[in-house]
Amino acid sequence: MSKSKHVKVVIRTRPTSDFAQDIISFGPDRKWLTGDDDIQNKSVHIHIPKNEEGGYINNQQENWDFRFDNILHNASQEAVYEECTVPIIKGLLEGYNGTIMAYGQTGAGKTFTMTGATENYKHRGLIPRAISQIFREMADRPQLAFNIRISYLEIYNEQMVDLLAGLPDSTGSAIQPSEADLHVVEDKNGSAYVKGLTMQLATNEEEALNLLFEGETNRSISEHQLNKNSSRSHCVFTIYVESRSRVESSEKVIVSKLNLVDLAGSERLSKTETTGKSLKEAMYINKSLTFLEQVIIALADKKREHIPYRQSKMTNVLRDALGGNCNTLMIACIWGEKEHMEETISTLRFATRMMCVANTPEVNIQYDPMALIKKYEREIRELKQELSMHDTLSNRSHVQYEPYNETQRYELRKQVKAYLDNEEEELEVINLRHIKEIFNQFRVLYKTLETESEDWARIHKGALAGAAVTKDEGTETASGAAVRSAEPDKDDGVGDVEGSGFGVGLAPNGARPTGGMAMAAGRAGRDKRGRKRSMIPQTTPHGSAFQPPEEDETIREVQPSPLERDVTSPPPTRPEPIVILPDPTQLPPLPTQQTKARLMAPPPSRAEEFESFKRGKGAEINRILNENKAVLREKKRQAKDLAEAVNDAKQHIDKLKENIDRKKHERTTGAPTDTPPENIVIDEEEYKFLNQLRDLKQQYREQFDQLRHTRTDIEYCTRLVDQCRQKLMAEFEGWYETLYGAQMTEMDAGGGQVEDMMDIGEKFDRLQMERMSQEDPDSVPFYNARKNTERRYQKATKTLSPIRQVRTKAR
Repeated sequence: MSKSKHVKVVIRTRPTSDFAQDIISFGPDRKWLTGDDDIQNKSVHIHIPKNEEGGYINNQQENWDFRFDNILHNASQEAVYEECTVPIIKGLLEGYNGTIMAYGQTGAGKTFTMTGATENYKHRGLIPRAISQIFREMADRPQLAFNIRISYLEIYNEQMVDLLAGLPDSTGSAIQPSEADLHVVEDKNGSAYVKGLTMQLATNEEEALNLLFEGETNRSISEHQLNKNSSRSHCVFTIYVESRSRVESSEKVIVSKLNLVDLAGSERLSKTETTGKSLKEAMYINKSLTFLEQVIIALADKKREHIPYRQSKMTNVLRDALGGNCNTLMIACIWGEKEHMEETISTLRFATRMMCVANTPEVNIQYDPMALIKKYEREIRELKQELSMHDTLSNRSHVQYEPYNETQRYELRKQVKAYLDNEEEELEVINLRHIKEIFNQFRVLYKTLETESEDWARIHKGALAGAAVTKDEGTETASGAAVRSAEPDKDDGVGDVEGSGFGVGLAPNGARPTGGMAMAAGRAGRDKRGRKRSMIPQTTPHGSAFQPPEEDETIREVQPSPLERDVTSPPPTRPEPIVILPDPTQLPPLPTQQTKARLMAPPPSRAEEFESFKRGKGAEINRILNENKAVLREKKRQAKDLAEAVNDAKQHIDKLKENIDRKKHERTTGAPTDTPPENIVIDEEEYKFLNQLRDLKQQYREQFDQLRHTRTDIEYCTRLVDQCRQKLMAEFEGWYETLYGAQMTEMDAGGGQVEDMMDIGEKFDRLQMERMSQEDPDSVPFYNARKNTERRYQKATKTLSPIRQVRTKAR
């Protein structure tokens, strides 16, 4: 059984210049994460003096003391992440669920703690940093195969909204579920999840950040007196992790999830002064936070049997994080100013109750059904081999455990039949497989005899009915013969003409069917009926094969005469002629087909052709461009070295000036102030400092002049590089237009798209990405994801603006 552990609570103070230091004080075991001290800070003391207007008898409380797992006062984003998130991320990859939630009053910094500022990479919050660490940890574990999925849920006015619903899924189709499609349900293990919630696949850090920023653009925010961008809903960003071994063919799959929860802040309506829609939102926020506190109180009471999770959507979604299978941490954000002291005390009280909640985290292991089937098949195969070896050693090698084939079933059927006919006294029983197959053969024989009995009864009944009909028609034989003799014009013995135009009956002696289609059709029909009779075995009830009587050679299918065909049946349809088309591969192509195909084909990519151009016609100017780039790089390196040398010289000059000022201060202390300058005597150390200062200043001037000249050379080389680049691009454009101008014209006429060169904005973005990749490679996915989100937002805005104009005109 897993060991229970309480919810970890960390207090974070919002940095402010008006921090109430006379009211809020931290314990002596302070840990300033921004300094070098390493002493733990876990207690908070609040002292509010009594109001003198209450008189002598005043029972107003003055002191409050709280103790937590840690307190982060004026801490940076990185320090908060290292303290709160790193241990939970490591447990996440080992199979433990994790939850980090931010709680506090409105404007206390919850959203900044969780998401951070997207404009600055250093100020990013816990969610982007957690995503980055997860993918780094995945890269460090190549022996495991990971699968990352992400969901983003918003609970707005007690309604669940999927913030990633508008994005395309793995199949490429956009999912647009309504709010009614989201329901909180339980799985077979009792864990809660949202049915219908989109879970997007993320293969790298940039894709995960794209999903985060896309969801952030869909959140509900508004402005009030205390916060310009106040969150009006609770948001749950969940990362689902699945891992399995690449080395071992194991059916075990480790699954876990990380809930990063940004709770909406509690509001005091007298301070926020919200009205209308914002007032309704504030009421829903305070109501849901009240239900959350009721759940916390119920979990802290060990005698309580019922926990009211279903009172609100938020507590129902976070059921695992509150007293379940999860490592939970809460960051309580407080605003340490005097006017917000009531909300601060309320937040600290709630955080104290949260520490009383105990969770039981366990490793979540699932088993892949397909891998289990393969494992069981392998075990069965090994057991069969072991059993076969055992039978061989026991002189039972004839024992078979595999399913019987047709030959073996036929032999066993013969033995069963011989047993039923009393030809054999007993059947040999070898193993359980053999017994089952014997019963199957008994069933087959029983079904066969039952079918034969039914067929024989039906044939016997038909024979009796035919004899009765023959007896009734016997009196009409003589009159029928007289009628046939009185009609010499008709063919004798042809019989009635069927609807198909063929007479069936006894043909006259010497009659033969005519050739052509009729003979072929008759022969085909006889062959078909013969094959059908040969496929259905006919047996008698006694078990012997039933042989049908030989067909009389005088019974034939005869083509009717022309007179009968004209009177009794429509003329036969003439078969349609079969037209054999020539092989299309042997047809000569049209004379303009190749030319048209070449013109209609899209021109090659400019990037590929540009590389070919640099190796061919533009090789000379490309060589000059590369040489100028090399000179420019060398000049920049020299400028960097000179700048470092100038800075070092400046630092040494400043230190020498400080030493000289110190010596001058020591020399002038206690000396008369009216001493003439020529009578001032300096010591040897001060004289040495002055000589060093003179030499450093001379060196500083020389290096600074070199740096100025080098920067002038850099500007000149930069212009040369730009001119060479422009000339190279101009010659490439002319060369490309000469080769593929016709194809570009055809594509323009046909509505095709031609690849464009980068505009100024794209070139700036590319240069910015190159600079950031050199300075801080880890920040590239963050900036790429932010840029992609901005482009999608601008594109959507441009798409919706014409629609809004049309609606405005319609009004």
